[in-house]
Amino acid sequence: MRVFHALDGSVERQDSGLWINSLDYTGMQHITAHAPEINDSIRTRCQDHLPFCGFPWLLPVKFLIKKNWYLPAPEVSPRSPLEFQLLSREETTWGSVKMTFEAKGPSHMSLYLRPHAGTSLSRWSFGDGTPQFDLNGEYFIFYSHGLDAPAWNFWFEIQPHEPSEVFTDEGMISLALSAHYFSGSDRSSEQLESLLKKFPDWAFASSWVSTYHMYRY
Repeated sequence: MRVFHALDGSVERQDSGLWINSLDYTGMQHITAHAPEINDSIRTRCQDHLPFCGFPWLLPVKFLIKKNWYLPAPEVSPRSPLEFQLLSREETTWGSVKMTFEAKGPSHMSLYLRPHAGTSLSRWSFGDGTPQFDLNGEYFIFYSHGLDAPAWNFWFEIQPHEPSEVFTDEGMISLALSAHYFSGSDRSSEQLESLLKKFPDWAFASSWVSTYHMYRY
């Protein structure tokens, strides 16, 4: 399930489907004979204006996997859905905007940050406090926890390049958070299991359920 939010927090659009990545250089050409619904008509391309192409990457390897397919499917309803909120937003005396967030979700989550043109990340609550590993203008943070973990709280500061610049239409940054379900009843769906049964014995398919929620600030 993917949900895209506008600057005011309203839902712009949403969809749900089976997102398929091929780790084989031949793509899915040898699988289509077994699962005809996986064909070039559902090939998807990276939407560069969205954090990590608008899909729930578990790891920052989108540059390694160039062929993806997105087969529409009914929406999933995890028992522990992602809960996400902006706790505070404040302008600092040095001209940046500090935003603090809280996330509650499964044991594995991926956070993607994409500063908009005219802005940059100056500080954050991860590591030594200095944003690192800029991936072509994007940042990736992987988070995992054990049982009965508290809510995940984090913050970052976004710095306009020009102090007088006003960001009204699209905001200063796009943020997306993916929740990954690897265990229990949430890790699969009826449609996913049905598709996996069509794969030949010589193919290995690794699967789980993820959700992707994108926001602008």
